[in-house]
Amino acid sequence: ESNHLTDLYRKEETISVAGNGCIHSPRFPSSYPRNLLLTWRLHSPESTRIQLAFDNQFGLEEPENDICRYDFVEVEDVSETSTVIRGRWCGHKEVPPRITSRTNQIKITFKSDDYFVAKPGFKICYSLVDDFQHAASETNWESVTSSVSGVSYPSPSVTDSTLTAEALDQTIAAFDTVEDLLRHFNPDSWQEDLENLYTDSGHHYRGRSYHDRKSKVDLDRLNDDVKRYSCTPRNYSVNLREELKLTNVVFFPRCLLVQRCGGNCGCGTSNWKSCMCMSGKTVKKYHEVLKFIPEAGHPRRKGRTRNNMALVDIQLDHHDRCDCICSSRPPR
Repeated sequence: ESNHLTDLYRKEETISVAGNGCIHSPRFPSSYPRNLLLTWRLHSPESTRIQLAFDNQFGLEEPENDICRYDFVEVEDVSETSTVIRGRWCGHKEVPPRITSRTNQIKITFKSDDYFVAKPGFKICYSLVDDFQHAASETNWESVTSSVSGVSYPSPSVTDSTLTAEALDQTIAAFDTVEDLLRHFNPDSWQEDLENLYTDSGHHYRGRSYHDRKSKVDLDRLNDDVKRYSCTPRNYSVNLREELKLTNVVFFPRCLLVQRCGGNCGCGTSNWKSCMCMSGKTVKKYHEVLKFIPEAGHPRRKGRTRNNMALVDIQLDHHDRCDCICSSRPPR
């Protein structure tokens, strides 16, 4: 993409919702451009809410380990005191559900990275919803929602703990540091929130390690360790005759250590077993070994073996870098 297109598609737009309308990814339903960061902020009148419905022709870059890391569309409820993520979606297997906002504000974000995919993108149509909800009905928003046009639609309750937990889990998966995570949730108070994590206050239970430690727990390092060491090159012994596919020679030593990819690629996601830890870069290394070649058709005799042995260099494959390859996503 040219700089012109990149600048054109990086923007934020505010929409006053007075009736029905739609937003969509650039070029929908043709393939959307790369390197996008688009935001739509929808506002409706007081005592109304906003309903979103995704077009059935939905398709973005596939998730990695069931996590939308690269290209995604995200919907957030916005109020004066908080922001609640309703969901983040990518791939093409399922169309996101219909969503009704909790307040009269909602934010939609679309992001694409520099990896081009031939996918149609998305289209979201919005409409006004009258808010007849009473204070006593805080625990079930859907029971007090009706469409302005008189047509009601089923949508998941915003108090569905399973849906909320999955959306939150996908959001957390996109961050590498606890600072960035807290900044995302609370842009104005994240530093105070970070400090409060290490303040021994209230009646919260603290583990034994909390009281014994002398410095702040390094959550970032724990998170980084998983990414660095779950799928890595590690020592693996190979039988030289089998590795080199030679049946008429013998080596000493019979086996050598090589670096081969090992470990797993999952972090609690539902389909992590479909991903394999495989070599992303393979190099050949030389090893000096003693090779024996048995004489065919001659009986064993002392002193003759020496004529059929020699120090030789053999090449073995070593995995220099390991990547998680998933069936639902081609290698990047």
